[in-house]
Amino acid sequence: MKGFLFFLGSLIRWPVKDSQSFLYFHAYIILVYVFAYFARLLSFDATGLIITVGALGPISFAIYKGLPLDCLDYKAAINRELDSAINR
Repeated sequence: MKGFLFFLGSLIRWPVKDSQSFLYFHAYIILVYVFAYFARLLSFDATGLIITVGALGPISFAIYKGLPLDCLDYKAAINRELDSAINR
């Protein structure tokens, strides 16, 4: 439960700590849905594919760029956050 609450708190702090990344993330989501909408409007039967690739693309790119293997380990995440708070 502590891990869930930690990640929930991190999610709530994210827009304030890194607003540019937060806005890019939401702009990307809107862009994927716009592409899917226009694909459906033009009778292109691949809207599910567009949304799937739109969801898996950023995850694949993050793994390619070196996403840490312990990215969901809350103890490691707490240590990283404490280190970044101390170094400020």
